Amino acid sequence: MLFKKTRLLVGIAVATALLFGQEQPQWIDRGEYELVGEQLAKATDPAKKLELLNQWKQKYPKTNFAWQRLGAYLVTYQQLGKAKEMFETAKEMTAADPKNFTGPYYITLLVLSMGSSDAAVLEDGEKAANTMLANLDNYFAPANKPQGAADDAWAKQKSDAQLKALQALVTISTAKKDWPALEQRLANLLKVTPKNAMASYQLGSAILGQRKTERQASAIWHFARACALDGEGAAPADQKQKVCDYFGRVYPQYRGDKKGMDELKAKAAAEVFPPVDFAIKTKQQEDIEQLEELKKTNPQLAIWVQMKQELTGPGGAAYVEQLKGAALPKFKGKVVSMEPATNPKKIVVGISDASAPEITIEIEDKGFLPGKVDPGTELEFEAVGKEFTADPFMLTVIAEKEKISGWTGKATGPAPVKKAAPKGVARKKK
Repeated sequence: MLFKKTRLLVGIAVATALLFGQEQPQWIDRGEYELVGEQLAKATDPAKKLELLNQWKQKYPKTNFAWQRLGAYLVTYQQLGKAKEMFETAKEMTAADPKNFTGPYYITLLVLSMGSSDAAVLEDGEKAANTMLANLDNYFAPANKPQGAADDAWAKQKSDAQLKALQALVTISTAKKDWPALEQRLANLLKVTPKNAMASYQLGSAILGQRKTERQASAIWHFARACALDGEGAAPADQKQKVCDYFGRVYPQYRGDKKGMDELKAKAAAEVFPPVDFAIKTKQQEDIEQLEELKKTNPQLAIWVQMKQELTGPGGAAYVEQLKGAALPKFKGKVVSMEPATNPKKIVVGISDASAPEITIEIEDKGFLPGKVDPGTELEFEAVGKEFTADPFMLTVIAEKEKISGWTGKATGPAPVKKAAPKGVARKKK
């Protein structure tokens, strides 16, 4: 409890509460003093205290100790675990003295602990938390510091109160599913507690909840930070893997692959919020940019890249039918393998990668190319489409051997056959 050294005095101590110093009020009569100063002050059982408080309220509805009585009710309800009654009492305290810290503070704490989704409770909690934030400097002014309290302790109490208010507003926005408000409030919370993995994770979720495609990259930044933070502010052990697994799913879903994941985690670990111009370039965007550059530097390869995209895309089956029997553009590819190894009738080549088999060239009319060449030999060829398989990727084409250039293999004749010596003829001795 804040201001532990500040006590409400009713003759002798009636209850500990949050109250700035004020002059001692007077009892209405001897009966009130005996009931409160003697019986209530000495009672230790919370249930008995509540009974005496109710007697006090019934016999003396008007008292010079109205504020202190509310404070005593608050503490007694807390001891009895009666959260709803505490909440209503805190509201009464706020109405009785709007400038006092106690009412808004306890309403804020109760919103955090009760987990209520009741609209009225959430509204009261929102008002209380905003009141706290708006008046922190007044509540914690040097003049209000309890005598003997250290400056650093006083400053810490102010920070703790601010944190509770911010957390309450986050809780309220979450209960309301008000994603824009939740985003703003989580951002405010992270400005106060920047090392806060779970707040970053919540912020990413709040951004996604708004269903704005252009904001998805920012959301992924916060998921990356939630996963990357270690040590102070890291996600709890039982949540850490779930957080990282989620980041591991949404990033490749957005980008198209896992390229850049580790780099993003490193950047997000160092900065709470992404740069204003932050973006995650998707694989598709990269492919388009690379294709445009390829059209300038290697038009032939650019055509093959586009063709490969069509073959492996959602309309691949229809595109294959278009290629069957159709003359294809002239391509250059490097030999990956041959069948047979000498005088091949089929040559497998890689277009975009010398080691990746992509096209099988079948020689027309059961022809063949003479001899053999080394893997990696570059061929240029014109062909007609025949068939395609997606897994493993392979486009089969038919080409006339006259339309294949770059082949350096030489024809090899059959090995000479030795003639057997005639029967019955003796060989000359050497």
